[in-house]
Amino acid sequence: MLVNLGMALKALSRNRLQASLALSGMAIGVAMVVIVAGLGRGAQLRIEDSIERAGPTRITVRAGNFQPTAIAAAAFEEGSGGGLGGGDGDPSPGDADALAVTLALREEKEAAAKAAAAMKVRSPAGPLTLVELEALATEVADVRAVAGSVVANVRLDEAVGRRVRAVRLHGYQEAWPDMSGWRLIRGREITRSEHSASAAVALLPPAADRLWPAQDPLGRTLLINGRQITVVGLVDAPEIEEGFVLVPDVFVPLALAQALAKQTRLDRIDVRSISVARTTAVAASITETLRRIRELPDDTLNDFRVETQTTSAMPGLGNDPRLAMAVQSNVVEFEKASWEEMARSLRRAGQTFTLLLSAAAAVSLLVGGIGVMNVMLVSVTARTREIGLRMAIGARVRDVLTQFLVEAVTLALLGGVLGLLVGACGLWAADRGFNWATALSMDMLLLGIVVAAVTGIVFGFGPAHHAARLDPLVALRSE
Repeated sequence: MLVNLGMALKALSRNRLQASLALSGMAIGVAMVVIVAGLGRGAQLRIEDSIERAGPTRITVRAGNFQPTAIAAAAFEEGSGGGLGGGDGDPSPGDADALAVTLALREEKEAAAKAAAAMKVRSPAGPLTLVELEALATEVADVRAVAGSVVANVRLDEAVGRRVRAVRLHGYQEAWPDMSGWRLIRGREITRSEHSASAAVALLPPAADRLWPAQDPLGRTLLINGRQITVVGLVDAPEIEEGFVLVPDVFVPLALAQALAKQTRLDRIDVRSISVARTTAVAASITETLRRIRELPDDTLNDFRVETQTTSAMPGLGNDPRLAMAVQSNVVEFEKASWEEMARSLRRAGQTFTLLLSAAAAVSLLVGGIGVMNVMLVSVTARTREIGLRMAIGARVRDVLTQFLVEAVTLALLGGVLGLLVGACGLWAADRGFNWATALSMDMLLLGIVVAAVTGIVFGFGPAHHAARLDPLVALRSE
């Protein structure tokens, strides 16, 4: 094979102009493949990212449950599907089919109400723990990120000239800022190694300037329980309550916050699913995992809450609790259907966009492949006497076929490598110059190489087969 490769490179160097033209055509075709794949994948990722930032892939887990047994039973009694009643009344006695359906539904609601009333409630509800946090991160499928957090008010150690005596301490994990949409204003974020080591560093919101009035907080230290905590950055975080400036907020690594607040529990765990279509399934899996860890029997209600962004955004203050339960119990299926349908629509749109661009890439590859075939046919014609001489001294048909096929694939691969460089530059220009969404991965580069090799084999086989079938005597007499 190495001998054939050396012969292929020598043959291509003898016909530099033709080889360069064929190589250029092949490079354009492969570059189109890379650009098409990069634009298609980039557009898909940007759309998914925009939807995710709206919140539908985020799931929040909290301890406790707002659904007592009496409310659950009342909801089942007053309406189907966990909702409130309010139908048009029973059908007339003459409508036998409708009456039978009504009686069946009534019996079903009565059975569900009895089952709900018989459910047990574990009190007090157990807190969220690091064990459950680890289980959600490792055992639940289709999860992109998991982060726990705690919030506690802690006293500051005495300091000369400082009026503030307490701060609101937020402990968070590395994935939290991205999940919550934090925006860095100045300074830097807390690094992964600092989170792992529970480093004494902190982030502050702009409103925390009450700690050091008219002074730059970056680089200053807070003293809590004998620990000096250095401020390394200012952030805009949605967790901060607007207008709540009496107690400044301070963000530190989770383990450090637990140590300073002297607590091991978690206030909440946030989970981000891999896509909007999997959010409902991930929420169900989280419920099953937590019930198993907490060893809740089948006849016991959850002592925790698993809320998707849709259900948690619904207002509940001032509403009938039964109405809240009815809406939340029915919104799950609506949420699942709507987001899965949106995900399917996005995939179909992305596939259509990719197919349209792939047609242009296919035309470019066809042109490049024709160029490879043209160079190989010219090469076979120019080297007919060489082919006859090789066959006369013992070369087999397979040897000649392999020689020219290697030459075609080599030409195609050289064009493919050049095409990868051109395609990467094209994606960079689209990103920087036009602000288009692009994505470049190793799979994409491997795809370009494979496409180039396959094109070389397909379009080089004909000329190689033609060379291998030449009659040695006719080839030797040729000039």
